[in-house]
Amino acid sequence: MKNLNKIILGVAVALIATHTFAQGPNFRMNQFNSLLLNPAQAGANSYSDVSVLGISQWNALPGAPRTAAFSGNFKLEDNFGIGAVVMQDELGPVKSFNTAINAAYHLKLSRKWRLSLGLKGSVSNTTVALQDLDIVEADPDMMSNLNSGITYNGGFGVLLYSEKFYFGYSQPRVAEVTFQDRDMEEFVDYKGGHLAYIGTDLPMGSTWKWRPNMVARYIPTLPLVLDINSIFTAKGGLDLGVSYQLNSSVGAMIGYEIKKTFYVGYSYSFPLSQLSTATNQTHEVGLRYMFNKSRSSYQGPRFFN
Repeated sequence: MKNLNKIILGVAVALIATHTFAQGPNFRMNQFNSLLLNPAQAGANSYSDVSVLGISQWNALPGAPRTAAFSGNFKLEDNFGIGAVVMQDELGPVKSFNTAINAAYHLKLSRKWRLSLGLKGSVSNTTVALQDLDIVEADPDMMSNLNSGITYNGGFGVLLYSEKFYFGYSQPRVAEVTFQDRDMEEFVDYKGGHLAYIGTDLPMGSTWKWRPNMVARYIPTLPLVLDINSIFTAKGGLDLGVSYQLNSSVGAMIGYEIKKTFYVGYSYSFPLSQLSTATNQTHEVGLRYMFNKSRSSYQGPRFFN
């Protein structure tokens, strides 16, 4: 039983480290969490905004992931932006709190193209409540909770964009993650993950636009996570779309922009893996308020949705 508990602990912590530290929560509606993807997104929109995003994954499973994120993305000048993110994440016995500050400079390459360079600093704390787990046989490794303490980290990213195209790359975490009073090197991959995404904005007649995008997340020794999204946007501000995560899930989303100030979105995902025998739904809801829209002659793309 002791060895079994260690195996369970190792798998849980590996998943936790992947989910929380390296790649971040796997949101579908990336328009609400672009700062979590890449600090170079700070100030990249033609407006400032504050957003709230919540996701409830794998409903009906005990300890299913729950995440809430609040972000502010502020365009201070035509070529500079800052952003802040506060996030609470829960996964089984794990609770994580993270806050980050992002800053980006947008370099004008030509009349049509810009290059954004971004940096991120973050502070986080993660607790694994092992004492709350029901175990059959006492195991010293399960008798005390795991705690990372207050940890500091950083990240960087680049973003190349024009009016109708964007490509971004980031490394959300560059420093190692450790737990207090416990050597977890056997279980936790300390290497940071890599994230890249690409998208475009294609007109479809006078009423609709097609906004396909793809987001890839990669951590060495772990499978590639690939999200493919296809969004159709009406002239009046309605978004309709479908999403597919490689070998994982398929879903749909709807969003609506109200008077060019408020945007509300909802996404539903259905697992394609063996999880479908135990749970069949993931819900995601987001709300955004936009203000201080730029009067610059340069108009960047509408990132993601």
